[in-house]
Amino acid sequence: MMPRLLPLLSISVLAGCGLLFEEETQARTAPTPAGEELSGEELPVGLGTLRQAEISIHLRRGDLEMSVTPLSESVIRVTAPDTYERLSALAGGHQRHFTERTGSAMAFQLFLVAVYSEANPVGFEPQGLTLVNRGLRYRPVEVRPVTPGWDRNRVEPRETLMAVYAFPPEVDLEGSLEVEYQEIRVRDWDDVLRRIQAERARIGTR
Repeated sequence: MMPRLLPLLSISVLAGCGLLFEEETQARTAPTPAGEELSGEELPVGLGTLRQAEISIHLRRGDLEMSVTPLSESVIRVTAPDTYERLSALAGGHQRHFTERTGSAMAFQLFLVAVYSEANPVGFEPQGLTLVNRGLRYRPVEVRPVTPGWDRNRVEPRETLMAVYAFPPEVDLEGSLEVEYQEIRVRDWDDVLRRIQAERARIGTR
């Protein structure tokens, strides 16, 4: 886990993109049919309780800390209402940008990537982040900065830089997923997915 990055994300305000990283712990209540089995994208909005940190994959390489958050509706609908609204708005705006630039008829699999360093300036390689999904390695199709300064490929002490990564639509979030950055590989997605699935089941029984 990343004890320093996530608290900083919880208070970061990005003007103009509607992204405020503060975590909500309570959800709105609304009835859903008892016993109904719903897929992630069919879940009603507003019943999730998970924090952004609970649906993210975290890794560290030396002084560089990274947080990788899926922006798929199938995942973010289990988050608390305010968190869902921010992530959904972020995903929608960037999805339109990526599809217009590439002319793709299919939606990309988007991830919000945040980098942070506590004590020392540290460089990073945006294209060094890849996904391994069901035995196949995927590189980002495009990376779009969210915060100023991302393009300098260097994060200063106690600075958080963020970008949205577009990966091919074939990336399956319901299967095995590993995040690689250079020689570091993190295999925490199985635990994250179980948490997401448990929240889906809880919402489905409301």
